[in-house]
Amino acid sequence: MSEGSKVTVKTNAGKQGDTQNRSEKTNDIRTTNIQAAKAVADVIRTSLGPRGMDKMIQDAKGQVLITNDGATILKQMDVIHPTAKMLVEISKAQDIEAGDGTTSVVVIAGALLHACEALLARGIHPTTISEGFQIALDEALKVLKSISTTVDLKDRDALITCVNTALSSKVISTNSQQLSPIAVDAVLKIIDTAKDTNADLRDIKVVKKLGGTIEDTELIEGLVFTNQKPSQSAGGPSRIKDAKIALIQFCLSSPKTEVENSVVVKDYTAMDRILKEERKYIANLVSKIVKSGANVVLIQKSILRDATNELSLHFLAKKGIMVVKDIEREDVEFITKTIGAIPVAHIDHLTPEKLGKAELCEDVKLSDDSRILKITGVQSKAKTVTILCRGSNSLVIDEAERSLHDALCVVRSLVKNRGLVPGGGVPEVEISQQLSKLSREMKGVNSLIVRAFADALEVIPYTLAENAGLNPINIVTDLRNRHALGHKYAGISIRKGTINDDITTESVLQPALVTQSALTLATECVRMILKIDDLVFSAR
Repeated sequence: MSEGSKVTVKTNAGKQGDTQNRSEKTNDIRTTNIQAAKAVADVIRTSLGPRGMDKMIQDAKGQVLITNDGATILKQMDVIHPTAKMLVEISKAQDIEAGDGTTSVVVIAGALLHACEALLARGIHPTTISEGFQIALDEALKVLKSISTTVDLKDRDALITCVNTALSSKVISTNSQQLSPIAVDAVLKIIDTAKDTNADLRDIKVVKKLGGTIEDTELIEGLVFTNQKPSQSAGGPSRIKDAKIALIQFCLSSPKTEVENSVVVKDYTAMDRILKEERKYIANLVSKIVKSGANVVLIQKSILRDATNELSLHFLAKKGIMVVKDIEREDVEFITKTIGAIPVAHIDHLTPEKLGKAELCEDVKLSDDSRILKITGVQSKAKTVTILCRGSNSLVIDEAERSLHDALCVVRSLVKNRGLVPGGGVPEVEISQQLSKLSREMKGVNSLIVRAFADALEVIPYTLAENAGLNPINIVTDLRNRHALGHKYAGISIRKGTINDDITTESVLQPALVTQSALTLATECVRMILKIDDLVFSAR
Protein backbone atom coordinates (compact mmCIF):
# COMPACT_ATOMS: atom_id res chain seq x y z
CA MET A 1 0.00 0.00 0.00
CA SER A 2 2.82 2.34 0.91
CA GLU A 3 4.45 1.84 -2.50
CA GLY A 4 1.08 2.43 -4.20
CA SER A 5 0.63 5.59 -2.17
CA LYS A 6 4.04 6.81 -3.24
CA VAL A 7 3.15 6.24 -6.88
CA THR A 8 -0.11 8.16 -6.46
CA VAL A 9 1.66 11.07 -4.83
CA LYS A 10 4.17 11.26 -7.70
CA THR A 11 1.41 11.21 -10.30
CA ASN A 12 -0.49 14.07 -8.65
CA ALA A 13 2.67 16.09 -8.34
CA GLY A 14 3.38 15.53 -12.02
CA LYS A 15 -0.13 16.73 -13.00
CA GLN A 16 0.27 19.83 -10.87
CA GLY A 17 3.64 20.53 -12.48
CA ASP A 18 2.20 20.10 -15.98
CA THR A 19 -0.73 22.39 -15.15
CA GLN A 20 1.62 25.04 -13.78
CA ASN A 21 3.89 24.83 -16.82
CA ARG A 22 0.89 25.01 -19.11
CA SER A 23 -0.42 28.09 -17.30
CA GLU A 24 2.97 29.80 -17.52
CA LYS A 25 3.23 29.02 -21.22
CA THR A 26 -0.27 30.40 -21.85
CA ASN A 27 0.58 33.61 -19.99
CA ASP A 28 3.81 33.94 -21.96
CA ILE A 29 2.00 33.46 -25.28
CA ARG A 30 -0.68 35.98 -24.34
CA THR A 31 1.90 38.52 -23.15
CA THR A 32 3.94 38.08 -26.33
CA ASN A 33 0.86 38.57 -28.48
CA ILE A 34 -0.13 41.74 -26.64
CA GLN A 35 3.38 43.15 -26.83
CA ALA A 36 3.63 42.45 -30.58
CA ALA A 37 0.30 44.12 -31.30
CA LYS A 38 1.16 47.12 -29.10
CA ALA A 39 4.44 47.55 -30.98
CA VAL A 40 2.53 48.02 -34.24
CA ALA A 41 0.22 50.56 -32.59
CA ASP A 42 3.19 52.50 -31.22
CA VAL A 43 4.76 52.77 -34.69
CA ILE A 44 1.88 54.73 -36.23
CA ARG A 45 0.65 56.56 -33.11
CA THR A 46 2.74 59.62 -34.01
CA SER A 47 0.84 59.90 -37.32
CA LEU A 48 -2.52 60.62 -35.68
CA GLY A 49 -4.22 63.98 -36.10
CA PRO A 50 -3.68 67.20 -38.06
CA ARG A 51 -0.20 67.66 -36.59
CA GLY A 52 0.80 64.00 -36.94
CA MET A 53 4.19 63.13 -38.39
CA ASP A 54 4.73 61.53 -41.82
CA LYS A 55 6.53 58.27 -42.50
CA MET A 56 9.09 57.79 -45.26
CA ILE A 57 8.95 54.23 -46.54
CA GLN A 58 11.55 52.75 -48.89
CA ASP A 59 10.86 49.44 -50.60
CA ALA A 60 13.34 46.79 -51.76
CA LYS A 61 13.67 48.47 -55.16
CA GLY A 62 14.57 51.83 -53.61
CA GLN A 63 11.20 53.45 -54.34
CA VAL A 64 10.30 56.07 -51.71
CA LEU A 65 6.82 56.69 -50.31
CA ILE A 66 5.89 59.56 -47.96
CA THR A 67 2.54 59.31 -46.19
CA ASN A 68 0.77 59.51 -42.82
CA ASP A 69 -2.17 57.33 -43.84
CA GLY A 70 -2.39 54.48 -41.32
CA ALA A 71 -3.61 51.83 -43.78
CA THR A 72 -0.87 52.70 -46.29
CA ILE A 73 1.89 52.63 -43.65
CA LEU A 74 0.79 49.27 -42.28
CA LYS A 75 0.36 47.78 -45.75
CA GLN A 76 3.96 48.70 -46.59
CA MET A 77 5.38 47.43 -43.29
CA ASP A 78 6.99 44.00 -43.17
CA VAL A 79 5.02 42.58 -40.22
CA ILE A 80 6.03 39.03 -39.26
CA HIS A 81 4.26 38.25 -35.98
CA PRO A 82 0.82 36.71 -36.69
CA THR A 83 -0.91 38.67 -33.92
CA ALA A 84 0.60 41.95 -35.09
CA LYS A 85 -0.80 41.17 -38.54
CA MET A 86 -4.28 41.27 -36.99
CA LEU A 87 -3.85 45.00 -36.40
CA VAL A 88 -2.83 45.42 -40.02
CA GLU A 89 -6.03 43.62 -41.01
CA ILE A 90 -8.31 45.82 -38.88
CA SER A 91 -6.71 48.89 -40.43
CA LYS A 92 -7.57 47.47 -43.88
CA ALA A 93 -11.10 46.69 -42.70
CA GLN A 94 -11.50 50.25 -41.40
CA ASP A 95 -10.28 51.60 -44.74
CA ILE A 96 -12.84 49.49 -46.61
CA GLU A 97 -15.72 50.31 -44.27
CA ALA A 98 -15.16 54.01 -43.59
CA GLY A 99 -12.07 55.13 -45.51
CA ASP A 100 -10.93 57.30 -42.61
CA GLY A 101 -9.80 56.48 -39.06
CA THR A 102 -7.26 53.85 -40.14
CA THR A 103 -4.73 55.17 -37.66
CA SER A 104 -7.27 55.69 -34.86
CA VAL A 105 -8.52 52.08 -34.96
CA VAL A 106 -4.99 50.72 -34.42
CA VAL A 107 -4.19 53.26 -31.67
CA ILE A 108 -7.42 52.37 -29.81
CA ALA A 109 -6.65 48.65 -30.14
CA GLY A 110 -3.17 49.26 -28.70
CA ALA A 111 -4.64 51.18 -25.73
CA LEU A 112 -7.20 48.44 -25.04
CA LEU A 113 -4.43 45.82 -25.08
CA HIS A 114 -2.46 47.93 -22.62
CA ALA A 115 -5.54 47.95 -20.36
CA CYS A 116 -5.77 44.16 -20.74
CA GLU A 117 -2.25 43.76 -19.36
CA ALA A 118 -3.24 45.51 -16.13
CA LEU A 119 -6.47 43.50 -15.83
CA LEU A 120 -4.67 40.19 -16.45
CA ALA A 121 -2.06 41.14 -13.85
CA ARG A 122 -4.90 41.42 -11.31
CA GLY A 123 -5.88 37.82 -12.03
CA ILE A 124 -9.00 38.51 -14.07
CA HIS A 125 -9.74 35.75 -16.58
CA PRO A 126 -9.36 36.67 -20.29
CA THR A 127 -12.90 35.49 -21.09
CA THR A 128 -14.30 37.75 -18.36
CA ILE A 129 -12.33 40.70 -19.77
CA SER A 130 -13.60 39.89 -23.27
CA GLU A 131 -17.23 39.84 -22.13
CA GLY A 132 -16.77 43.06 -20.16
CA PHE A 133 -15.33 44.80 -23.21
CA GLN A 134 -18.40 43.80 -25.22
CA ILE A 135 -20.65 45.35 -22.55
CA ALA A 136 -18.56 48.53 -22.69
CA LEU A 137 -18.70 48.60 -26.51
CA ASP A 138 -22.49 48.31 -26.57
CA GLU A 139 -22.80 51.26 -24.19
CA ALA A 140 -20.18 53.24 -26.13
CA LEU A 141 -22.16 52.92 -29.36
CA LYS A 142 -25.29 54.17 -27.56
CA VAL A 143 -23.42 57.23 -26.32
CA LEU A 144 -22.00 57.84 -29.81
CA LYS A 145 -25.50 57.78 -31.27
CA SER A 146 -26.72 60.27 -28.66
CA ILE A 147 -24.11 62.90 -29.62
CA SER A 148 -24.44 62.45 -33.39
CA THR A 149 -26.52 64.75 -35.58
CA THR A 150 -28.27 63.84 -38.82
CA VAL A 151 -26.79 65.25 -42.01
CA ASP A 152 -28.75 66.08 -45.14
CA LEU A 153 -26.95 64.87 -48.26
CA LYS A 154 -28.36 67.88 -50.11
CA ASP A 155 -26.41 70.14 -47.74
CA ARG A 156 -23.25 70.35 -49.84
CA ASP A 157 -21.49 72.76 -47.46
CA ALA A 158 -21.89 70.36 -44.51
CA LEU A 159 -20.39 67.53 -46.56
CA ILE A 160 -17.44 69.70 -47.63
CA THR A 161 -16.82 70.66 -43.99
CA CYS A 162 -16.72 67.00 -43.03
CA VAL A 163 -14.24 66.16 -45.81
CA ASN A 164 -12.06 69.13 -44.81
CA THR A 165 -11.73 67.60 -41.33
CA ALA A 166 -10.61 64.27 -42.82
CA LEU A 167 -8.06 65.96 -45.11
CA SER A 168 -6.68 68.17 -42.33
CA SER A 169 -4.37 65.35 -41.22
CA LYS A 170 -3.04 64.58 -44.72
CA VAL A 171 0.20 65.69 -46.32
CA ILE A 172 -1.80 67.76 -48.82
CA SER A 173 -4.00 69.38 -46.14
CA THR A 174 -3.24 72.85 -47.53
CA ASN A 175 -5.10 71.87 -50.71
CA SER A 176 -8.25 70.64 -48.95
CA GLN A 177 -10.21 73.68 -50.18
CA GLN A 178 -9.72 72.47 -53.77
CA LEU A 179 -10.05 68.72 -53.22
CA SER A 180 -13.00 68.59 -50.80
CA PRO A 181 -15.61 70.06 -53.22
CA ILE A 182 -14.35 67.73 -55.96
CA ALA A 183 -14.78 64.65 -53.73
CA VAL A 184 -18.26 65.72 -52.57
CA ASP A 185 -19.50 66.57 -56.08
CA ALA A 186 -18.11 63.30 -57.47
CA VAL A 187 -20.05 61.14 -54.99
CA LEU A 188 -23.24 63.20 -55.28
CA LYS A 189 -23.20 62.75 -59.07
CA ILE A 190 -23.19 58.93 -58.88
CA ILE A 191 -25.95 58.48 -56.29
CA ASP A 192 -29.59 59.27 -55.72
CA THR A 193 -29.54 61.29 -52.50
CA ALA A 194 -33.13 60.32 -51.68
CA LYS A 195 -32.88 56.55 -52.12
CA ASP A 196 -29.31 55.25 -52.11
CA THR A 197 -27.77 53.90 -48.91
CA ASN A 198 -24.33 53.27 -50.41
CA ALA A 199 -22.07 54.64 -53.13
CA ASP A 200 -20.06 52.46 -55.51
CA LEU A 201 -16.69 54.20 -55.76
CA ARG A 202 -15.86 52.11 -58.83
CA ASP A 203 -18.07 54.59 -60.70
CA ILE A 204 -15.50 57.29 -59.89
CA LYS A 205 -12.22 56.89 -61.75
CA VAL A 206 -9.18 58.77 -60.46
CA VAL A 207 -6.49 59.21 -63.14
CA LYS A 208 -3.08 60.74 -62.47
CA LYS A 209 -1.15 63.04 -64.77
CA LEU A 210 2.27 64.31 -63.82
CA GLY A 211 2.72 68.05 -64.23
CA GLY A 212 1.03 71.15 -62.94
CA THR A 213 -0.03 71.43 -59.30
CA ILE A 214 -2.71 69.91 -57.07
CA GLU A 215 -4.81 73.05 -57.70
CA ASP A 216 -5.14 71.87 -61.32
CA THR A 217 -7.03 68.74 -60.23
CA GLU A 218 -10.48 68.73 -61.82
CA LEU A 219 -13.73 66.79 -61.97
CA ILE A 220 -14.80 65.69 -65.45
CA GLU A 221 -18.14 64.20 -66.43
CA GLY A 222 -16.80 61.80 -69.00
CA LEU A 223 -13.54 59.99 -69.75
CA VAL A 224 -9.90 61.03 -69.53
CA PHE A 225 -6.99 59.06 -71.00
CA THR A 226 -3.55 60.16 -69.86
CA ASN A 227 -1.34 57.60 -71.63
CA GLN A 228 -3.36 57.24 -74.82
CA LYS A 229 -3.67 59.81 -77.58
CA PRO A 230 -5.09 59.89 -81.13
CA SER A 231 -2.84 58.24 -83.67
CA GLN A 232 -1.11 61.18 -85.40
CA SER A 233 1.24 59.11 -87.58
CA ALA A 234 -1.45 58.71 -90.24
CA GLY A 235 -2.63 62.32 -90.00
CA GLY A 236 -5.93 61.56 -88.32
CA PRO A 237 -8.14 64.16 -86.59
CA SER A 238 -7.45 65.26 -83.03
CA ARG A 239 -10.89 66.73 -82.31
CA ILE A 240 -14.30 65.23 -83.07
CA LYS A 241 -17.66 66.83 -82.31
CA ASP A 242 -20.79 64.69 -81.91
CA ALA A 243 -18.58 61.63 -81.40
CA LYS A 244 -19.91 58.15 -82.15
CA ILE A 245 -17.46 55.84 -80.44
CA ALA A 246 -16.68 52.21 -81.29
CA LEU A 247 -14.83 50.08 -78.73
CA ILE A 248 -13.20 47.24 -80.65
CA GLN A 249 -11.40 44.13 -79.45
CA PHE A 250 -10.19 42.77 -82.77
CA CYS A 251 -7.08 43.39 -84.84
CA LEU A 252 -7.12 45.92 -87.68
CA SER A 253 -4.86 43.81 -89.85
CA SER A 254 -5.01 40.88 -92.22
CA PRO A 255 -5.82 37.53 -90.58
CA LYS A 256 -3.05 35.27 -89.33
CA THR A 257 -3.00 31.51 -88.91
CA GLU A 258 -3.07 30.06 -85.42
CA VAL A 259 0.27 28.27 -85.92
CA GLU A 260 3.58 29.68 -87.09
CA ASN A 261 4.15 29.31 -90.82
CA SER A 262 6.18 30.69 -93.68
CA VAL A 263 5.18 31.42 -97.29
CA VAL A 264 7.74 31.05 -100.10
CA VAL A 265 7.22 33.59 -102.89
CA LYS A 266 9.03 32.77 -106.12
CA ASP A 267 8.35 35.94 -108.11
CA TYR A 268 7.27 39.52 -107.47
CA THR A 269 3.85 39.04 -109.08
CA ALA A 270 2.87 36.58 -106.33
CA MET A 271 4.12 39.06 -103.73
CA ASP A 272 2.09 41.77 -105.40
CA ARG A 273 -1.05 39.62 -105.24
CA ILE A 274 -0.50 39.03 -101.49
CA LEU A 275 -0.09 42.75 -100.84
CA LYS A 276 -3.19 43.56 -102.91
CA GLU A 277 -5.25 41.01 -100.98
CA GLU A 278 -4.06 42.47 -97.66
CA ARG A 279 -4.98 45.99 -98.80
CA LYS A 280 -8.34 44.73 -99.99
CA TYR A 281 -8.99 43.05 -96.63
CA ILE A 282 -8.01 46.19 -94.70
CA ALA A 283 -10.15 48.37 -97.00
CA ASN A 284 -13.11 46.09 -96.32
CA LEU A 285 -12.55 46.41 -92.54
CA VAL A 286 -12.43 50.19 -92.78
CA SER A 287 -15.54 50.36 -94.98
CA LYS A 288 -17.51 48.37 -92.40
CA ILE A 289 -16.33 50.73 -89.62
CA VAL A 290 -17.41 53.71 -91.73
CA LYS A 291 -20.73 52.04 -92.49
CA SER A 292 -21.45 51.63 -88.77
CA GLY A 293 -21.31 55.43 -88.39
CA ALA A 294 -18.34 55.46 -85.98
CA ASN A 295 -16.06 58.50 -86.13
CA VAL A 296 -13.93 57.54 -83.07
CA VAL A 297 -12.39 54.08 -82.63
CA LEU A 298 -10.96 52.90 -79.29
CA ILE A 299 -8.71 49.86 -79.68
CA GLN A 300 -7.93 47.58 -76.74
CA LYS A 301 -4.25 47.29 -75.80
CA SER A 302 -4.03 43.49 -76.07
CA ILE A 303 -4.75 43.61 -79.82
CA LEU A 304 -1.68 42.62 -81.88
CA ARG A 305 -0.08 45.22 -84.12
CA ASP A 306 1.97 44.88 -87.28
CA ALA A 307 2.68 46.82 -90.47
CA THR A 308 -0.81 46.25 -91.82
CA ASN A 309 -2.23 47.94 -88.73
CA GLU A 310 -0.49 51.16 -89.82
CA LEU A 311 -2.13 50.77 -93.18
CA SER A 312 -5.56 50.53 -91.56
CA LEU A 313 -4.78 53.63 -89.47
CA HIS A 314 -3.94 55.46 -92.69
CA PHE A 315 -7.23 54.44 -94.30
CA LEU A 316 -9.22 55.43 -91.20
CA ALA A 317 -7.47 58.81 -91.07
CA LYS A 318 -8.41 59.49 -94.70
CA LYS A 319 -12.04 58.87 -93.72
CA GLY A 320 -11.74 61.42 -90.87
CA ILE A 321 -11.98 58.82 -88.11
CA MET A 322 -10.03 59.33 -84.85
CA VAL A 323 -8.16 56.23 -83.69
CA VAL A 324 -7.06 55.77 -80.06
CA LYS A 325 -4.88 52.72 -79.38
CA ASP A 326 -3.71 50.93 -76.24
CA ILE A 327 -6.91 51.11 -74.19
CA GLU A 328 -6.27 49.16 -70.98
CA ARG A 329 -8.30 45.99 -70.47
CA GLU A 330 -9.30 47.00 -66.92
CA ASP A 331 -10.73 50.28 -68.26
CA VAL A 332 -13.15 48.61 -70.68
CA GLU A 333 -15.96 48.17 -68.13
CA PHE A 334 -15.79 51.81 -66.99
CA ILE A 335 -15.69 53.04 -70.61
CA THR A 336 -18.69 50.90 -71.47
CA LYS A 337 -20.66 52.22 -68.52
CA THR A 338 -19.74 55.84 -69.19
CA ILE A 339 -20.32 56.27 -72.92
CA GLY A 340 -22.72 53.37 -73.48
CA ALA A 341 -20.49 51.63 -76.05
CA ILE A 342 -20.59 47.83 -76.23
CA PRO A 343 -17.21 46.09 -76.83
CA VAL A 344 -17.11 44.40 -80.23
CA ALA A 345 -14.95 41.31 -80.80
CA HIS A 346 -15.57 40.94 -84.58
CA ILE A 347 -16.08 43.43 -87.38
CA ASP A 348 -19.35 41.78 -88.43
CA HIS A 349 -20.82 42.60 -85.00
CA LEU A 350 -20.11 46.32 -85.28
CA THR A 351 -23.49 47.99 -85.68
CA PRO A 352 -24.74 51.53 -84.93
CA GLU A 353 -26.55 50.26 -81.80
CA LYS A 354 -23.22 49.28 -80.23
CA LEU A 355 -21.64 52.71 -80.52
CA GLY A 356 -21.20 55.06 -77.60
CA LYS A 357 -21.99 58.75 -77.88
CA ALA A 358 -20.39 61.96 -76.63
CA GLU A 359 -20.57 65.62 -77.53
CA LEU A 360 -16.81 66.09 -77.81
CA CYS A 361 -13.69 63.96 -78.10
CA GLU A 362 -10.47 65.98 -78.20
CA ASP A 363 -6.74 65.83 -77.65
CA VAL A 364 -5.93 68.51 -75.03
CA LYS A 365 -2.48 70.02 -74.56
CA LEU A 366 -1.60 70.61 -70.90
CA SER A 367 2.01 71.72 -71.36
CA ASP A 368 4.79 71.49 -73.94
CA ASP A 369 5.23 67.75 -73.51
CA SER A 370 2.01 66.75 -71.74
CA ARG A 371 -1.29 65.86 -73.40
CA ILE A 372 -4.50 64.07 -72.46
CA LEU A 373 -7.48 62.75 -74.40
CA LYS A 374 -10.82 64.01 -73.10
CA ILE A 375 -14.27 62.63 -73.92
CA THR A 376 -16.98 64.91 -72.52
CA GLY A 377 -20.71 65.48 -72.90
CA VAL A 378 -21.51 61.79 -72.51
CA GLN A 379 -25.12 60.84 -73.17
CA SER A 380 -25.20 57.56 -71.29
CA LYS A 381 -27.69 57.19 -68.42
CA ALA A 382 -24.98 55.64 -66.22
CA LYS A 383 -23.73 57.85 -63.40
CA THR A 384 -19.95 57.91 -63.67
CA VAL A 385 -17.34 60.66 -63.31
CA THR A 386 -13.58 60.99 -63.70
CA ILE A 387 -11.19 62.94 -61.47
CA LEU A 388 -8.02 64.14 -63.18
CA CYS A 389 -5.40 64.37 -60.42
CA ARG A 390 -2.38 66.62 -61.09
CA GLY A 391 0.86 67.02 -59.18
CA SER A 392 4.38 68.38 -59.57
CA ASN A 393 6.12 65.08 -58.79
CA SER A 394 5.27 61.42 -58.29
CA LEU A 395 5.38 61.57 -54.46
CA VAL A 396 2.90 64.46 -54.33
CA ILE A 397 0.56 63.03 -56.93
CA ASP A 398 0.48 59.59 -55.27
CA GLU A 399 -0.33 61.12 -51.88
CA ALA A 400 -3.00 63.31 -53.49
CA GLU A 401 -4.59 60.20 -55.01
CA ARG A 402 -4.65 58.45 -51.60
CA SER A 403 -6.11 61.55 -49.96
CA LEU A 404 -8.79 61.79 -52.64
CA HIS A 405 -9.68 58.15 -52.02
CA ASP A 406 -10.08 58.88 -48.29
CA ALA A 407 -12.17 61.96 -49.06
CA LEU A 408 -14.47 59.95 -51.33
CA CYS A 409 -14.81 57.28 -48.63
CA VAL A 410 -15.77 59.93 -46.05
CA VAL A 411 -18.65 61.09 -48.26
CA ARG A 412 -19.62 57.45 -48.86
CA SER A 413 -19.68 56.94 -45.07
CA LEU A 414 -22.25 59.72 -44.78
CA VAL A 415 -24.34 58.06 -47.48
CA LYS A 416 -24.26 54.77 -45.54
CA ASN A 417 -24.81 56.32 -42.11
CA ARG A 418 -26.10 59.88 -42.24
CA GLY A 419 -24.73 60.93 -38.88
CA LEU A 420 -22.07 63.48 -37.94
CA VAL A 421 -20.08 63.70 -34.71
CA PRO A 422 -17.59 66.36 -33.59
CA GLY A 423 -13.86 65.66 -33.95
CA GLY A 424 -11.01 66.82 -31.75
CA GLY A 425 -11.33 63.86 -29.37
CA VAL A 426 -14.94 64.73 -28.44
CA PRO A 427 -16.56 61.30 -29.02
CA GLU A 428 -13.84 59.40 -27.18
CA VAL A 429 -13.85 61.67 -24.10
CA GLU A 430 -17.66 61.79 -23.90
CA ILE A 431 -17.87 57.99 -24.20
CA SER A 432 -15.13 57.65 -21.60
CA GLN A 433 -17.02 59.89 -19.18
CA GLN A 434 -20.32 58.06 -19.63
CA LEU A 435 -18.65 54.64 -19.26
CA SER A 436 -16.86 55.78 -16.09
CA LYS A 437 -20.18 56.88 -14.66
CA LEU A 438 -21.70 53.51 -15.61
CA SER A 439 -18.81 51.59 -14.04
CA ARG A 440 -19.49 53.25 -10.67
CA GLU A 441 -23.04 51.89 -10.79
CA MET A 442 -21.95 48.35 -11.69
CA LYS A 443 -20.96 45.62 -9.28
CA GLY A 444 -18.29 42.96 -9.46
CA VAL A 445 -15.39 42.61 -11.81
CA ASN A 446 -17.27 44.19 -14.75
CA SER A 447 -16.96 47.54 -12.99
CA LEU A 448 -13.15 47.33 -13.29
CA ILE A 449 -13.28 46.17 -16.91
CA VAL A 450 -15.66 48.89 -18.11
CA ARG A 451 -13.59 51.50 -16.29
CA ALA A 452 -10.42 50.19 -17.98
CA PHE A 453 -12.16 50.41 -21.37
CA ALA A 454 -13.20 54.00 -20.60
CA ASP A 455 -9.67 55.03 -19.59
CA ALA A 456 -8.21 53.42 -22.74
CA LEU A 457 -10.31 55.64 -25.02
CA GLU A 458 -8.56 58.73 -23.68
CA VAL A 459 -5.54 57.70 -25.75
CA ILE A 460 -7.05 59.56 -28.75
CA PRO A 461 -7.21 63.06 -27.20
CA TYR A 462 -3.90 62.35 -25.39
CA THR A 463 -2.17 61.51 -28.69
CA LEU A 464 -3.79 64.43 -30.55
CA ALA A 465 -2.46 66.83 -27.90
CA GLU A 466 0.96 65.17 -27.79
CA ASN A 467 1.40 65.28 -31.59
CA ALA A 468 0.32 68.95 -31.62
CA GLY A 469 3.06 69.86 -29.15
CA LEU A 470 0.65 70.53 -26.27
CA ASN A 471 0.87 69.19 -22.71
CA PRO A 472 -1.18 65.98 -23.05
CA ILE A 473 -1.77 65.46 -19.31
CA ASN A 474 -3.08 68.99 -18.76
CA ILE A 475 -5.20 68.90 -21.93
CA VAL A 476 -6.82 65.53 -21.18
CA THR A 477 -7.45 66.46 -17.53
CA ASP A 478 -9.07 69.76 -18.52
CA LEU A 479 -11.07 68.05 -21.25
CA ARG A 480 -12.30 65.41 -18.81
CA ASN A 481 -13.40 68.10 -16.34
CA ARG A 482 -15.33 70.07 -18.96
CA HIS A 483 -17.22 67.00 -20.11
CA ALA A 484 -18.01 66.20 -16.49
CA LEU A 485 -19.55 69.69 -16.22
CA GLY A 486 -21.85 68.95 -19.17
CA HIS A 487 -19.88 70.40 -22.11
CA LYS A 488 -20.31 67.28 -24.22
CA TYR A 489 -18.97 68.95 -27.39
CA ALA A 490 -15.77 70.22 -25.74
CA GLY A 491 -12.75 69.19 -27.82
CA ILE A 492 -9.15 70.04 -28.63
CA SER A 493 -8.68 73.00 -30.97
CA ILE A 494 -5.42 72.17 -32.69
CA ARG A 495 -5.36 75.53 -34.44
CA LYS A 496 -5.63 77.53 -31.21
CA GLY A 497 -3.73 75.07 -29.01
CA THR A 498 -6.51 75.13 -26.40
CA ILE A 499 -9.81 73.45 -25.56
CA ASN A 500 -12.98 74.73 -27.20
CA ASP A 501 -16.21 74.15 -25.24
CA ASP A 502 -18.02 73.61 -28.55
CA ILE A 503 -15.64 72.32 -31.21
CA THR A 504 -18.46 72.31 -33.80
CA THR A 505 -18.08 76.10 -34.03
CA GLU A 506 -14.74 75.43 -35.74
CA SER A 507 -16.44 73.07 -38.23
CA VAL A 508 -14.47 70.07 -36.95
CA LEU A 509 -16.87 67.26 -37.89
CA GLN A 510 -16.51 63.65 -38.99
CA PRO A 511 -18.86 60.82 -40.00
CA ALA A 512 -20.29 58.87 -37.06
CA LEU A 513 -19.53 55.70 -39.03
CA VAL A 514 -15.78 56.36 -38.74
CA THR A 515 -15.81 56.33 -34.91
CA GLN A 516 -18.41 53.56 -34.75
CA SER A 517 -16.38 51.32 -37.05
CA ALA A 518 -13.09 52.09 -35.25
CA LEU A 519 -14.51 51.20 -31.82
CA THR A 520 -16.16 48.03 -33.08
CA LEU A 521 -13.17 46.72 -35.05
CA ALA A 522 -10.66 47.55 -32.32
CA THR A 523 -12.76 45.82 -29.64
CA GLU A 524 -13.35 42.74 -31.77
CA CYS A 525 -9.63 42.44 -32.51
CA VAL A 526 -8.66 42.78 -28.84
CA ARG A 527 -11.26 40.21 -27.76
CA MET A 528 -9.86 37.77 -30.30
CA ILE A 529 -6.28 38.32 -29.14
CA LEU A 530 -7.33 37.77 -25.50
CA LYS A 531 -8.74 34.33 -26.32
CA ILE A 532 -5.50 33.07 -27.92
CA ASP A 533 -3.71 30.81 -25.45
CA ASP A 534 -1.21 29.03 -27.69
CA LEU A 535 0.70 29.39 -30.93
CA VAL A 536 0.75 26.27 -33.12
CA PHE A 537 2.79 25.97 -36.30
CA SER A 538 1.21 24.10 -39.19
CA ALA A 539 3.02 21.06 -40.58
CA ARG A 540 2.47 22.34 -44.12
